[in-house]
Amino acid sequence: MSRAPYIPAVNHAIDLVIFAILTLAGLVMGVISYIDGLLGAALAAAHVPPNAQIVLLAVVAICLFIVGLRLLGRVFAALIIVLLLLLLVRAVFPHAQVPNGHLPPGFSLPAADTKTI
Repeated sequence: MSRAPYIPAVNHAIDLVIFAILTLAGLVMGVISYIDGLLGAALAAAHVPPNAQIVLLAVVAICLFIVGLRLLGRVFAALIIVLLLLLLVRAVFPHAQVPNGHLPPGFSLPAADTKTI
């Protein structure tokens, strides 16, 4: 399916929201892996058996993932709602055109009404 007939500005907004969601998810996973690495090094230095390390690190990683979702859950939810609305706009108005720098009749910018000397 070609994206050509769709509104370029909406496609850009959709790509931006998807990028924000993936960036936040990457940030959460980066923090989890950093803490997991620190804890793994500390457990190895404390001579904890490898099987116990795996269980402890898995439990800590799951807990950190849950904490990350609790802290950023509303942000993720808002971004997903914006994404769904943008997809809805693109589906309802697939051939809508945005004028190239021209305002619709009746609209004017305050700065455009002033005359320069």
